[in-house]
Amino acid sequence: MNAPAIQASAAHRASLSEAQLVAAWQRLLTQPALWAALALPPPSVALARQAPWSAYWASRLAGTLEPAAAREIYQACQARLAGEGERWGALLCIAAAIESFYVDEGPLEPLDGWIAQLQAALPEPHTAWPSPELQARIMACGAAVLLRDPTLPLLAGWAAQATPLLRQLPPGAARLKLATFLLQYHLWRGEFHKTGLVVDSMPGLDPAGLLPGEAIMWHESVASHARLTGQYGRGLAAVDAALALASAHGLPQHDYALHAHGASLALAAHDAERARQHLGAMRPVLDRRTQADQTHYWHFSAGLQLLCGQPAEAVELARAALANSGEIGGPYRRAAHALSLGQALLQAGELDEAQALLAEAEATARAIAAGLLAFSAALMQAATLLRRGEREAAAASLRSVLAEGAQHGYRTLAGWWLPEVVAALALLAIEHDLEAGYVRRLVRERGLPGSDPAQPLWPWALSLRGFGEFELVLGDAPLPRSGPKTAQRPLDLLRALLAHGSTPLPAHTAMEWLWPEAEPAAQRKAFDVALLRLRRVLADPRLLRLEGGKLALAPEWVWTDVGALAALMHRIGSAHGASLPELTRWSAQLLDLMRGPFLAGDEHDWAHAARSRYRQRFIVTVAQLAEHMAPLDSPAAARLYERALDMDPLAESLARRLMRLHAQHGDHAEALRVLRMSRTMLLLGAGLAPARETLQLAAELGLPLD
Repeated sequence: MNAPAIQASAAHRASLSEAQLVAAWQRLLTQPALWAALALPPPSVALARQAPWSAYWASRLAGTLEPAAAREIYQACQARLAGEGERWGALLCIAAAIESFYVDEGPLEPLDGWIAQLQAALPEPHTAWPSPELQARIMACGAAVLLRDPTLPLLAGWAAQATPLLRQLPPGAARLKLATFLLQYHLWRGEFHKTGLVVDSMPGLDPAGLLPGEAIMWHESVASHARLTGQYGRGLAAVDAALALASAHGLPQHDYALHAHGASLALAAHDAERARQHLGAMRPVLDRRTQADQTHYWHFSAGLQLLCGQPAEAVELARAALANSGEIGGPYRRAAHALSLGQALLQAGELDEAQALLAEAEATARAIAAGLLAFSAALMQAATLLRRGEREAAAASLRSVLAEGAQHGYRTLAGWWLPEVVAALALLAIEHDLEAGYVRRLVRERGLPGSDPAQPLWPWALSLRGFGEFELVLGDAPLPRSGPKTAQRPLDLLRALLAHGSTPLPAHTAMEWLWPEAEPAAQRKAFDVALLRLRRVLADPRLLRLEGGKLALAPEWVWTDVGALAALMHRIGSAHGASLPELTRWSAQLLDLMRGPFLAGDEHDWAHAARSRYRQRFIVTVAQLAEHMAPLDSPAAARLYERALDMDPLAESLARRLMRLHAQHGDHAEALRVLRMSRTMLLLGAGLAPARETLQLAAELGLPLD
C-alpha cells in the first residue's frame, strides 16, 4: 500500500485490511506522519490472533491502553507473526512490549522473559536490517531494558551503534526514539558530556513527529538530563511541556510520573513550594497507582522533609520507599532508595546505619555501572566520616571520590542535594588540596556558601584584604586599582567596613568617617550615592546588607582578612590540646594574612586607629599560638616569632618572648642576638630605646647590653 492510498483512506477514514498493512508496514515505520490515516478496529487479543498487524498498529496508536493489556496483545501478535515467519514484525512486537515497562514501572521480573525473547529474535550482528528506522525502533526499547539489567552487554553494543546511526537517520521520529535510548544509557552511566552532545548538538530532535506517549518519554529524558546537569529551569520546562501534551491528548496516566519528575527537579533546585505542588498533584491518585508509583511518592516526600529540615520524618518516609523498592525489584531503584535513606540517616545523626546503607548503595551502583549514583554514595560515606570527626579518614576517602567527580564533571548528586554537607566536604577538600580546581568550580556553579572565615582558598564571591595594600577580588578577578569602575568613594566604604571589624558598621559612623566636614543631609546623600555605586561595582546583591541603619558584608559570601584574623584569634585562644599539625596550619594562615600594616598609606584617623588595633591583635595572637606550639615543637615556635618580627620589627613584646624561649633551651647566644636586633630596630625605626621590661629580662637572663 503506497502513501497516496493511505492518505486517500484517511480522507474517508476507511479501515485498512490486514493485507494492506502487511504490504505497508515498512513505509509506515519510516513515515509516522501517515499514521493519522490508519482507521483501525479497537485493539484486543482476539484481533491479534486473527490480524496481528492490525492489532499491532491499533495498540501502538491507542494512547489510553493500559501497559499490561498492551503486552498481552503484543504477545499474541508476536506469536502469530513468528509462526508466519514474519521475523521483523515479531521483533517489533517484542520491542513494543518491552518499551511498555518504561511507562508502567510495575514489577520488573516479567521483563526477564521479554528480554530473553528479544535476544533470541535479534538478527546476527552482520545481518542487514530492512531499514535504519526499524533498527532504531528496536534499539529504542533499550531504555526499558536498562531498568532491569543495565549491565546487559547488548546495551553497550547498541549504544556504540546508536551514535553513527543517529547521524544516518533523517530528522524525525525514529531519530528521536533512538536518541531517547542513547540519552538514558549515558545518563545511567553518568556520562553527561555525552548526554549533552545528544540533547544540544544533534539536529532534528523535534518531538512533534512522535506519538504523544513517545514525545512525553522524550521530554522525561530531557528533564532527567537537566536535573543531573543542574539545568533546573530547562528540566521544569520539559515537564511542563509533557504535562501539556498529556492534557491535550487525554493521557492522564502519564501525569503521576511527570509530576514525579517535577518534584525531583524542584527538590534538586531547593524549591520546596514547587516540590510540594507536584507532590500534591500525585497524592489524589496515589491509592490507585502501582506499588512502584507509591514508592516514588514516599521517596520524594522524604526529600521534601529533608529540604524542610525534618530529618526524622524523612527517615521514616525513606524507609517505606526502600522497603517497597525491595519488593518491586530492579537494582537501580534499590540503590537509589538506599542512598536516599542513607542521606536522611546522616542528617538525623544515625551514622552507623547511614554508613552501612551508603556502602550498600555504592556497591550496587558500581555493579550496574551507574556512575553518578556510585559517586554520590561514596561522597556521602566521606560525609559520615567527617560527621564523626574523622577528618583525615574523610579526606582519604574524598581523594578517589573527587578524582572520579572531576573526571566526569559531576555537578550534582543522584540523591538529594544537601548544600551544607557538600560544602563541608568541599572545605575539607580545599584544605587538603584535593581536586581543588574541580571543587572550586562546583562551589561556584552550585552557589555553596562559605562557612570558615579563616579559609581564603574557598571560592568566595568577594575577597577583601586590608593588611598591606587594599585589595578587592570579585570571584577570581582582582578589581583594577584605577579605572572607570574603581572610583574611590565606593571603595572607601569597603575600607571603612574592614576598619570597623567583623560587626556591622552604623551608617552614621561611616558618614562621620568619610565626610566629616559635610552637613548631615549632605552626608546622607553622599553615603547613599557611594553605596549605590558600590553595589553596581560588586554586581551581586548578596554581598552587602543594609539593615537597621547598619551596613555589613555577608559572611557566607565575603571573605576578609580582618574576619579571618578574628576567627583565628578565637581558635587559637581556645586551642588547648590542639595537635601540632593544626597549630602549624594556623601559623601559616596567620602569617599569610599579615602582608603589612593595615590599609598601608591611608592617613585617615579611623584607618590609623584600626591599624594600631589590628597590630596589637596580631601580636597577641602570635604570642598565644607560639605558647601552644612551644611544648610540642620549640623550634617551630621560635620560627613563628622570627617571622612575626620580620613583619613587625617594633613588636618588642614578641622579641622578649623569643629571648626567653632561647634561654630556656640554653641558647643564650641566640637570646643575645634577638636582644641586639630588637634594640637596633627600635632605634632605627622609632628612635626609641628598649623598654624597661626588656632591660629587666636581659638582666634576668644575664645578657650584656653593650
